[in-house]
Amino acid sequence: MIGIQIQQYAAQKGRFRLLGNSSKAQSFDLKRGRVGLEVALWLVISLILMAPLLALMTSSLVPALGVPLTWETLTFSAYDEMVSRQGMTRRAFSNSLLLSISAALLLMVLSILIANSLRKSSAKISTWLLSSIEIPYALPGVVLAIACILLFAKPLPFINLALYGTLWIIFIAYLARFLSVALKPVLASINEMDPSLEEAAQIAGASPSRRLIDIVLPLIAPAVGAGGLLVFLTSVNELTVSALLWSAGRETLGVLIFNLDESGDSILAAAIAVLVVLMVFVLMMLLSLCARYLPKGVVPWQS
Repeated sequence: MIGIQIQQYAAQKGRFRLLGNSSKAQSFDLKRGRVGLEVALWLVISLILMAPLLALMTSSLVPALGVPLTWETLTFSAYDEMVSRQGMTRRAFSNSLLLSISAALLLMVLSILIANSLRKSSAKISTWLLSSIEIPYALPGVVLAIACILLFAKPLPFINLALYGTLWIIFIAYLARFLSVALKPVLASINEMDPSLEEAAQIAGASPSRRLIDIVLPLIAPAVGAGGLLVFLTSVNELTVSALLWSAGRETLGVLIFNLDESGDSILAAAIAVLVVLMVFVLMMLLSLCARYLPKGVVPWQS
């Protein structure tokens, strides 16, 4: 709680009001230093991204861990095993996609409504609500999972509905944990808006819902899209919460990869991990193709 209060205090020290969309990036002329900086950046990218990915792909193409990859040892048996013969792979992919996409879409809507409400609330109420929203993300995932188990171990009162052992308990945990991830960029964007924009629309007779749709939403759309994308990319491979909440038939990708690696099937775990990377890459390419049909800045790397 002390850490959250310090963070909120620091974030409120500097605010700038904007009258329009600020998605255009500032350009800098590096002159002679451009080549050296680009070489350094490519080295860093190779070290932290390309090298681990190549190691992962290499491990998934050999018959056993530690066997060097050659034309004689090259095999796709791990992929064939996980895709064709293991039903839990399809379940894990479908469960993770369902949970992550549903959580991202719902949190995008909630972040718009919550950010718009917080902007008009008093400082004390805003501070209390933001602290409550950030606690599930600041705490370790296993702590949140234990809290969900204690809360939903028994059927819900009045409706007698049991959530424990279903995907619903994981979904609720995802909503609690990643609400802060979706809300942060939206709240930062909506706080930068000049109040005179809505005041002018209010004088012209626009209702609160019309002001939200016609004025606020177009300006914060890039932040909403970025927040939803962050939620999806974070939750699709989530492990710490799902590790305690999953049950038979409710596996997620993070749980599947962890269980395979812990049981000694590191080659199968590597194959699943490569398929996850490929899935995320394909989804990002589809977003890039749809970028021209979306408001500018909704797809962060296309802004």
